[in-house]
Amino acid sequence: MSGKPGRKINRKRFLYSITPLVLMLVALVVLNVVTPRTAPPPASGGSHTAVPPQPIANASPPTRGPILQATILPSPTPTITPLPNPPAEAAITLFGPPTESRLPVDGRITFYWAYSELLLPGQAMVLTLHQNDMVVAASSLTEPNFGSGYQISLDLAEMAEEGTAVWQVQLQWQNTAVPLLQSEQRSLVLLPG
Repeated sequence: MSGKPGRKINRKRFLYSITPLVLMLVALVVLNVVTPRTAPPPASGGSHTAVPPQPIANASPPTRGPILQATILPSPTPTITPLPNPPAEAAITLFGPPTESRLPVDGRITFYWAYSELLLPGQAMVLTLHQNDMVVAASSLTEPNFGSGYQISLDLAEMAEEGTAVWQVQLQWQNTAVPLLQSEQRSLVLLPG
């Protein structure tokens, strides 16, 4: 008799442990069979919907808000900032050579002058030498090179000819030929070498 009660206990344990697994397998099979994996293609003959088509109370097309016109903003126009003018008290003072100097045409001439202000970035001091209403030499400096003054040396043998020449210094912006300030004009007499 001791053998039978042990088997019943083993069967009960077996049923208790296997029953949840069997129920879970049955549930998976039922879900797999009942739930379709892909939706069936729509029928071409008519619509199979659960809700019958509802009558439309107002047959007007759906409305949407007004379409607003796009506002096209103009691209910003670059404004040209006016370049500053020299102060009213600014002056260019010529030092040499003195007016009516007599110099050989085949020599080297050094011109000296001073400007009462500091040059702004983009400004230049331009020396021009005219002869017979033509510019025979032009040279510029963007900073002092003779202490606080300016100096330019020119070899006139290749540029000028005998006769009278006029020199002048102008303050200009580097990109323009319009003088902001001018010195006096000084004449030179160029003699044969």
